[in-house]
Amino acid sequence: MFIKYILSFLFLIALDFNVSFAQDTSSYENDFSKAIDAEEKRSKWGTEEYKLELIKEMSSANVSLFVDEHLQKIDEPSRIYYKFEKKSTREDSFVGNVVLNIVKVNDDQTKHITFRYLKGRNKVRFPPQIGAKGNPVFMLFFERDTRDMQRLTGGNALFFRNRIRHSIAATEVVDTKINFKGKDLPAKQMIFQPFSKTKLKNRVSRYKTKEFKVTLSKEIPGYIYQIETYIKDLEDPDDMVKESLVFQGIKTNKELREDYKKRKDDKKS
Repeated sequence: MFIKYILSFLFLIALDFNVSFAQDTSSYENDFSKAIDAEEKRSKWGTEEYKLELIKEMSSANVSLFVDEHLQKIDEPSRIYYKFEKKSTREDSFVGNVVLNIVKVNDDQTKHITFRYLKGRNKVRFPPQIGAKGNPVFMLFFERDTRDMQRLTGGNALFFRNRIRHSIAATEVVDTKINFKGKDLPAKQMIFQPFSKTKLKNRVSRYKTKEFKVTLSKEIPGYIYQIETYIKDLEDPDDMVKESLVFQGIKTNKELREDYKKRKDDKKS
């Protein structure tokens, strides 16, 4: 399976990561007419103009994010919940929720997915995906982050995306542990700084030390436990931004229906 997946890279072209923002994802619960192919997108996120060289020496970070089948153990329609938190000295800090809604599980265990990524003025709309084997939440996090950097600096989002991709390609994962609901679980972690060796100018220089940290565990549904970014401006030590996305849990659609029925019955009693 791994060899087949790698060989397929040879036929992929580099992707322009401009996100085609869709309508409110709630309208896509049963409409996948504008869905994108999840595995094609994930594969292209892991490739670039030097993809042939990367395939020869694929980093363990690339394998963990772009090859591993994160959603394999989820065998019925479910929702995966994450907490998003931003702490910033420049802008308003806030806390929000991110939900991956696995609408359909196909016979080959691929998934149809819709997204709810934050709310209100912080909301980001992403098109649904079909044929998903991997958890796309890390790509949504990175895509929102690069657009945020573009907004704040006037730089090019494609530049930021490419630097993230290059860094992942050169990063290896290390073993670690996480504590989830009182249990110590085996995990893997990757840490990288996409802009540490890049010549940056003007407002973009504040990202020189920006650090990304991704923590995964096969004991967590969807594998991805936490994603963090941290910035501390070298020229202004009081300028700090920290963002995190943390796994909260999963509920099947059946459990959600039962919860709704219970709440409804409680109101009547």
